[in-house]
Amino acid sequence: MFDAFWWGRGPGANRTVQREFIDAWAAAFPDDEIVLALRRDADPSDVPPGSEIVRTTLWPHAAANRWQLPRLAGDARVDLSIVHNYAPRSGRSIVFVHDAMFHDNPEWFSRRERLYFAPMLRWARRATLVTTSSETEAGRIARLAPALTPLAVGLGVPTALTQTHPRRPDAVPAGTGFAVTVGRLNVRKNLAAIIDGARLASSITPQSPLYIVGGSAHSGVSAELPDALRAAVDEGRVVFLGSLPDDEVAWLYSEASLVISLSLDEGFGLPAVEAAWFGAPLLASDIPVFRETVGSYAHFVTPTAPPGEVAEAIDGAWRRRPDAAARDDAANRHTWSSAVQRLRAAAQRL
Repeated sequence: MFDAFWWGRGPGANRTVQREFIDAWAAAFPDDEIVLALRRDADPSDVPPGSEIVRTTLWPHAAANRWQLPRLAGDARVDLSIVHNYAPRSGRSIVFVHDAMFHDNPEWFSRRERLYFAPMLRWARRATLVTTSSETEAGRIARLAPALTPLAVGLGVPTALTQTHPRRPDAVPAGTGFAVTVGRLNVRKNLAAIIDGARLASSITPQSPLYIVGGSAHSGVSAELPDALRAAVDEGRVVFLGSLPDDEVAWLYSEASLVISLSLDEGFGLPAVEAAWFGAPLLASDIPVFRETVGSYAHFVTPTAPPGEVAEAIDGAWRRRPDAAARDDAANRHTWSSAVQRLRAAAQRL
């Protein structure tokens, strides 16, 4: 049985990972019987054919997983439940913990978020196995909760990006160079440092601006820009595009002179891996998880470096696409198929 609480709607990253795991599992193992635990209002029309549907009625996600999934799993007589973040209180389960950075940097999260996340690792002790996306995140979880021994299974590039026809956003003129950063607009994404560096970079001009893609929903503490950086927006060096459909995001990755991802921390960091899949020049934070996921591909800079150093890194990486071998290595190491293969192998061992 799969936890599919976010199948219909919810935080973008959670929803993407849930759906991709389920779709990839159904494609890779068509003989497995799959039960999906959807919310009572979720539309089941696009679930994998042959899936059995059960419904959760509790809210929020943590409550449904903790107290309702055990009963649903028993009624459906499933062998194993695969859930996200919050382990059921009983039964055999694999829990996929997206990240535990709220323990290391609580200041990046609202008080309400911290209270909601607080039991995640404690409840994970009830799971038969804990998994996560990267070796870096597995190390963090093991450090914070020594009783757990997490298994890194990886992630892939969303199929909504890889299987769409790229389309230029109306707000982006044709035939011009540009940089782009993609992600939720919060403190952890280090947006102020990106803009501070971009305003000093010779590559970033009103004719070749930095486009910022993303919204603030489900984002933790929002990023507030100092007045000194707003001038870059007023001058047209920096343009906020907001949330965009997948085909337009795919176009930006395909055509960018540079993708910038200077997060202070990540559990995995999908935008950097997405940039590598599209073969875009990439400037990434010199943090352990990016060394793990795109280390053979990206240009790196310390995310807390002075603005002048970030500007030099932007100019140095501008239009410098890695060779095809580096691109293929980065793309082939991160697929949904390989992630569910690891998950199912772990399930078989159980």
